[in-house]
Amino acid sequence: MASHIKCPNCGIYNTNKAYCTNCNTLLSYKKRRELAFEKAEKERRERERIQKEESPSFYNKYKDHRYLVVRVFVRVFHSIWMGFIAIGMFIAWVFSAIAA
Repeated sequence: MASHIKCPNCGIYNTNKAYCTNCNTLLSYKKRRELAFEKAEKERRERERIQKEESPSFYNKYKDHRYLVVRVFVRVFHSIWMGFIAIGMFIAWVFSAIAA
């Protein structure tokens, strides 16, 4: 039985071909899905590799932890740290304002 497939790119009907005879576009939907799956899998692996290379900060690593105690500790510690940074920035601003 002959398979008549219309090319999605140019509209030419092809018989028993994997690629269009006119524009060389891939016609097999199964092959397209396989290629799309392979591409998505490659991108997923690349994202995982990049994520592994980047070391997340302490806060980003534990802010969504499954235990409430850990989440509360991390947020309190982060808040205290941000307070110290804000005080340090204020002191630096005061010194630069006095010097100017």
